[in-house]
Amino acid sequence: MNYLTTRRPMRNPFNLQNVFSDLFGSHEDETDMGHTSWMPTVDISETETGFEIRAELPGVSENDVNVSVTDNVLTVKGEKRQEIEKEGKNYHRMERRYGSFQRSFTLPRHVETPDIKAEFKDGVLTLEIPKAEAAKPTEIPITVNS
Repeated sequence: MNYLTTRRPMRNPFNLQNVFSDLFGSHEDETDMGHTSWMPTVDISETETGFEIRAELPGVSENDVNVSVTDNVLTVKGEKRQEIEKEGKNYHRMERRYGSFQRSFTLPRHVETPDIKAEFKDGVLTLEIPKAEAAKPTEIPITVNS
């Protein structure tokens, strides 16, 4: 079986919050805010013919997203730009996150990186990553000796 491996930005070892998180519970989805202001969530699935990564990018324009593969590491990066509307508004709370983001995934050995397809629709980036022929299951006939 092949696996896609998620690569996370290195956490700041001097941040006490990281020390307490490590001691009292795992927060695998959290990252050090010093490296990224937000990170899109992803779903990764596999079929016999390939892998699919679906990343939620609400409020991000397709022109602000870049997908690349270098040394078998697929990277999705971009920026969610903040809308600035100050006239006539007195904000009491701002919870939406803005800024640059980056997610990287180590691809399995047997994928066809030149044939990766990317589609952006309704704030969701879908990446189709085909498996190489060598990685696809093959049937081996059984002969009976009589």
